[in-house]
Amino acid sequence: MTDKTRLRWIYRTSVGGGIACGLALGLATPAPAVDDRSASLISVTLDAPDVTVTFRDGNTTDESHTLDLIPQGTGATARRNIPLSGEIPSVNRTKVVTVNAGIRPGVAYCASVVTHTKADLPFGHYPSHLRSNVKCVESAGSPNAPSDVAIGAIDGEANPPAGTNRNYWINYSNSGADAKGVSVDVQTSGSITMRRPPESGTFNGMQCAPSGTGFHCTGGNLPKGAKGQIPLLAMVKSAGPGAIHATISVEGDPNPGNNAQTLGVLAVPRT
Repeated sequence: MTDKTRLRWIYRTSVGGGIACGLALGLATPAPAVDDRSASLISVTLDAPDVTVTFRDGNTTDESHTLDLIPQGTGATARRNIPLSGEIPSVNRTKVVTVNAGIRPGVAYCASVVTHTKADLPFGHYPSHLRSNVKCVESAGSPNAPSDVAIGAIDGEANPPAGTNRNYWINYSNSGADAKGVSVDVQTSGSITMRRPPESGTFNGMQCAPSGTGFHCTGGNLPKGAKGQIPLLAMVKSAGPGAIHATISVEGDPNPGNNAQTLGVLAVPRT
C-alpha cells in the first residue's frame, strides 16, 4: 500500500466512523469532553476592541494557539483564528495575552482557545486542533459586566536599612463594572513586618484590621475605572530578604490572574 493509498484509507475510515456515530447518537448528542491535551482557559476580559485571555498550555507538541469568539445575540459577527501565541515550551505554563480582536462594545462573547499541534507520522506531517473549555463573558460596556479588580505594582524601597520604619504602597484598580464589598489582604515575610494597619474607612471605605503578619481590609467600594493605593506601614526588623504579598478580591471577578502581586526586598545593615 502506498503512502497516498494509506492516507486515503485513513480519511475514509475516520469520516465514515464519524458519520455513523453522528447518526446513531442523533442531534441531541452533548458536546464531547475537553481533551486532556487541550489548553485550559482560565479567564477572559472583554474591553472592546481588545480581549485579554489567560490560559494554561497542556500540550508538549503545540505549535501555536488561537482564540475563537462567538457573540451572544445578534448584530455582531464571530471572530475566529485570532493569533494568541506560538509554541509554549513544556506544559502547564500560564500565558496572559491581550489582543485587538475587533469585538463590539456591549456584546457578550463565548471564548475558547484552540491549540494547534503537529503529528509526525511515517507518511507525512498532519496537524491536529484541540479546543479548550469555553467561557462566556459580558463586555466591559455591558450593564451586566462584572467587576475586574486588580493589584498593580507595590511601590517602596528595594533595599531598606534594618531597624528603620518604611512605608510601602499597594496599587489597586477596577477596570470592570462598579465593585462593592472589595477585600484587600496584605501579608509580610522575612525581614519586613507590619507596624500597624491602615486607618479604617480612609481608602475607598475599606475597614482594616491586623491579620496574620499583615492586615486584612473589607467592604471597599471601587467605581468603574477607579484607581487607588493603600499603605503598608512597615518595620524593617533585620537585614536580609523579605517580601510583601498583596491580594484583592470581589465576588464575581472573572479575571483572577491579576488579583495578586509580590514585592521582594533585600534589607541592608543600618549604617
